[in-house]
Amino acid sequence: MGETTSQIESHIENKRADLHSNLNELQSKVKSATDWRQYFQKYTGTMVAAAFGGGILISALAGKKSPTPVTTSSGSPVPSVTQRSEGNGTHEILETWDTIKTALVGVAATKFKGMLGEVVPGFSEHLTKTEAKKGGPSNVRSAETIVEG
Repeated sequence: MGETTSQIESHIENKRADLHSNLNELQSKVKSATDWRQYFQKYTGTMVAAAFGGGILISALAGKKSPTPVTTSSGSPVPSVTQRSEGNGTHEILETWDTIKTALVGVAATKFKGMLGEVVPGFSEHLTKTEAKKGGPSNVRSAETIVEG
């Protein structure tokens, strides 16, 4: 053996400090790997595209379908779930969902314009001129400010 008790204790303390350091490093790596804000900052275009695609997918899945009418044994139609729940705020929910979808499309379009402006030289100037000729949106600056802020 040849080691004294103090040498063994010292060795154990060194290993304990190393393990503590490794544990702290592992915790910080896990935090950074699971932090969606870092991914958004690093891959903004991809995240906006994913949100846009997800919104389209959800709207397609939740789209309005015309169900076949259900009738009772006497032949009278049974009210659909939508008809029965209109008093429960379904209309407001659908309007809110449409507003959210429209906002997501607007944010994605504004972000896409900004990305094109960075990649394609002169794009922003030509876009501004074209929108001015067509009487385009006068709040383009405010939408860009919202996206950047």
